Amino acid sequence: MVHGEHNDDVLNIRGTVLGMPTHPHHSNAAPYPSYRNLPAPNIDPKEVGSQGWSVHDLPLPTMSLREDALQHNVDLHAAWCQKLNVAQAPHVKTHMSPELTQRQLQAGSWGLSAASAHQARFLASLNVPRILIVQEVVDQPNIAILGELLNADADLNLMVIADSIAGVDALERALAAAQVTNKLGVLVELGLPGGRTGARTIDEATAIARHITEQPHLTLVGVEGYEGVLPAGRDEEAFTPVDEFLADVQRAATHFDSLGLFAETDEIVITAGGSVYPDRVAFIDRPALSKPHIVVVRAGATITHDHGPRSAFAPLAPEAENELGSLRPALEVWANVVSVPEENLALANFGKRDVPFDLGLPLVLEVFRNGEPVSVSDVEVIDTNDQHGFLRHGGQLEVGDTLRLGPRHPCTAFDKWPLIPLINEQNQVTGAVTTWF
Repeated sequence: MVHGEHNDDVLNIRGTVLGMPTHPHHSNAAPYPSYRNLPAPNIDPKEVGSQGWSVHDLPLPTMSLREDALQHNVDLHAAWCQKLNVAQAPHVKTHMSPELTQRQLQAGSWGLSAASAHQARFLASLNVPRILIVQEVVDQPNIAILGELLNADADLNLMVIADSIAGVDALERALAAAQVTNKLGVLVELGLPGGRTGARTIDEATAIARHITEQPHLTLVGVEGYEGVLPAGRDEEAFTPVDEFLADVQRAATHFDSLGLFAETDEIVITAGGSVYPDRVAFIDRPALSKPHIVVVRAGATITHDHGPRSAFAPLAPEAENELGSLRPALEVWANVVSVPEENLALANFGKRDVPFDLGLPLVLEVFRNGEPVSVSDVEVIDTNDQHGFLRHGGQLEVGDTLRLGPRHPCTAFDKWPLIPLINEQNQVTGAVTTWF
């Protein structure tokens, strides 16, 4: 199997409970329902699109993806990266979906980013050619997973970040114990005071870089940073600290190169860039280095874009009026009104188990009654608990109404749903994607 091909074995283990397969297309299927948002809960995900279902046939709540918007976003972001001469390694933590990973690879992604050894193992099972773990890995069991991946595939380009001598030593010890024959690539992480992980000064980062080059199982391959801990915005006040930090990342790469620390790598990787500031990463001065180098952005949320005011911060938001076009919100949640206990209060059957709530509650986009859209005013999600959404409304909502909601941010959305139906503009179900958190 070549890198980037879809591995069907990943899809054939969904639903295993205590070693017992639950899908009816397996032998000895156990009677446990796999997918709570489908009329046939144990259907093969590949067959979802051929059932003739619409959203209104699904047991609600359900999350859904607008397939046309989804593919548009994948293609647009790839075209944007190509125009600005940056590579992309979309962050798989957003969706952890083999089907969506495949779309991103087909659009030309250089690789994919991960947040853990487990996520890297998931990507390796999909034959992703370059895997960048943008988080420190310091414990022996997780490093052992990295060793297994390196030993299993001599062609795998696996990279991780480090921000301390202790972290480098942990990597070396565990990889030596695993007797790896394929070296692990390491990027030094530069951080921000008061922010997240990362060396706080270039001098500190240089000491870490030197230490990496002295380890027999590690190779220094680049510099990494994450500017997403800075306040989001689209003006000079927001851009200034971002640009200053990214300039430090660039200076660190130049300094390491001047000291000859990149001697063992063929390509120097400089990477930063979440979904708000990938354009600032693309605009940094490209250093004159002794070896070929590549600038990699890691935006994950571009695949679905966002609903709500935060979405305006993305450089490909409609508000940016980019000549290539704009991202479209692709992620939705559908739910039913189950109670109207007071004149202006309604309760729906979605809650924190179903929708993200870390960056704001979902927006009410549309209301249906008996399958047809109805006009209502002043409907707002004001709270959620584990199974209910609380809605303030102008008195028009009725029990049984169907809500189409827009989640504010995708990064804690996909993990709530093992299967997400794809739908078209007519709300017909055209397929499904699975998630593997």
